[in-house]
Amino acid sequence: MEKKLPKLARTSLPSLQFWGLLVPLAAVFAMGGSSRPDVQSLALLNPLMIALCGVALLFLRPEQLEGKKSLLAGILFAMLMVATYLLPISVQIVNFLGGTSDVATIRAAADVSGMTRITSMAPAAAWQSLFFLFAPLAVLLAALQLNRDDLRLSVPLLIAAGAISGVIGVLQLAGSPTGPLYFYQITNNGSAVGLFANRNHAAVFLACLFPMLALFAARPEGASLGRNTRQLIAMAIAIILVPLILVTGSRSGMLTAAVGLIGAVLLYVSHAPSYRGSIKAKSATPIWAVSILVCLVLITVYFSRAEAIERIFAENVGAKDRADFWTSGLQLFWQYFPLGFGPGGFVPAFQNIEPLALLDGAYLNRLHNDWLETALTFGVPGILLMLAGAVYYLRRSFVLWMRMDGARSAVALGRMASIVIAILGIASMSDYPLRTPAMAGFAALVLVWFGHARQVPKAG
Repeated sequence: MEKKLPKLARTSLPSLQFWGLLVPLAAVFAMGGSSRPDVQSLALLNPLMIALCGVALLFLRPEQLEGKKSLLAGILFAMLMVATYLLPISVQIVNFLGGTSDVATIRAAADVSGMTRITSMAPAAAWQSLFFLFAPLAVLLAALQLNRDDLRLSVPLLIAAGAISGVIGVLQLAGSPTGPLYFYQITNNGSAVGLFANRNHAAVFLACLFPMLALFAARPEGASLGRNTRQLIAMAIAIILVPLILVTGSRSGMLTAAVGLIGAVLLYVSHAPSYRGSIKAKSATPIWAVSILVCLVLITVYFSRAEAIERIFAENVGAKDRADFWTSGLQLFWQYFPLGFGPGGFVPAFQNIEPLALLDGAYLNRLHNDWLETALTFGVPGILLMLAGAVYYLRRSFVLWMRMDGARSAVALGRMASIVIAILGIASMSDYPLRTPAMAGFAALVLVWFGHARQVPKAG
């Protein structure tokens, strides 16, 4: 008797909503790897993201926002805060809100009190900042519509994006420093930047893959690949990631990679009880993995390709310059108190107070400390927004790690997201990874992972 082939279960295939998420993610990684507002690809990316936001809103249902309204409210509040700096108001009010800045003094001397003016120092750049937020909003609206299976499937999707970026980085190192594989005119030529323009952003994204690989290797139920196969794939990718991060020359990438590795071990061990087998064998797996990676680091250093480590022991001129930039930048907070100089206004604001000792042939486009720059840009409202986000993150992380059952896949996904958010937060202390549309879109998806698990007490 002829046997019929079994039909594929509907849950084994990605839903239409999953493909709806793939479109904005592919777009931001293909065209949003730079933080500069003058990148030509933004002329296509920005209107595409606005259109995708409209499409996502057409299919968004109220029940899909259950327990996740705070995520959507956060990004909408950020957009509203940026938009308020674009509203034309009386120059007298603008001068009052502008504090003791030189711009306010010039306006007062010019006697233009009868005119209207927007609050931001750089109106064109402020509009660009508003358009920039549509990229993470499009990813967030698409991700909110995913079911549990599709959310889990989005993890290997991001791992694949990291693998593609890593492969491109290898080819960049093998080819010409000015070859066609460098997709942005202003970039770190000669470094493995992958899909990005900045080697720090590329290295931080690769560092975020470590906890994702741990979750991929730890997934127990309903997986199409066996546990041993998943572990081998995760280990192979991790072995490639370590030398890639080292040869980028990014100190921030190396620090966040260490955080990612530690978080990956904690995640794997916390999720391991859901497997069959002895606890001793499960605990030994991450130990062997870390041992292999440490040996790989030593081999990379031995062959003199670990530029990031060499830069640590070299004279740290860049770090000294950044400390000087931060010290000078702090003056701007009180000059533009209480609302800051507005989105996109950092360059003209900093040029007005930049000390002579820091003047050279290049200009500073970012403060290289996104926490501090956000406080300077938006003043007191920006600080309150960051504090609210930090409180939400700490409370949510405590619940995920201390009060939820680690055997649940949704909890493991949330714990993994908490590690990735910590990596991005640490990287933002000395850089600006979330200023790129690619990393902002990635962070929006991570936030959905973070808020996915509902609070259920631990079993037992």
